Amino acid sequence: MTELTDLILAARRAGRAPDPAAALLRLQREVAASAAEVLGWLPGSGGDEHVLHAEPTLTLLRVEIGPRTEYPPHDHLIPACIAVLEGRETNTFYRADGSGLTGAGEIDTAAGSVLPMDERVIHSVANRTGEWSVALHVYLGDLFQLSRTIWDPATGAPGPYSDERYFALARTTAPA
Repeated sequence: MTELTDLILAARRAGRAPDPAAALLRLQREVAASAAEVLGWLPGSGGDEHVLHAEPTLTLLRVEIGPRTEYPPHDHLIPACIAVLEGRETNTFYRADGSGLTGAGEIDTAAGSVLPMDERVIHSVANRTGEWSVALHVYLGDLFQLSRTIWDPATGAPGPYSDERYFALARTTAPA
């Protein structure tokens, strides 16, 4: 792959494969293995979240997380796969029950790592380092057309997801 168009076409092929999640994982492993090259042509640098592409069956985001920043727990409702291209991210996973969220584990991902998530995952993501992290997020569906949930990290209260709320609920973390 040498440009965004190639990536979009490859992601579409993955989405049409007999096992789309496995095909997406393979694609994201390719992306992560050539992170330096991908960062050279991937548009959208400059912080936060950049929509690279969205259509009914596919969403691609370039996500940059500032140093010592943690975003609140949220769901996606569709399969996703994250390729960390630069820096480090920590994903904390949760289970929802009648009383709120319960911790279900944590995975630390460094540049070159790939993290697949199914449609049931609830997670928060943090960059606990002093450097920016950059990741390519690919979702098998239109992330912006779903009625998603976000949880307030201070109260555990669920509410409707919006980008505004996501960024407003972000908080500073302690150094790793």
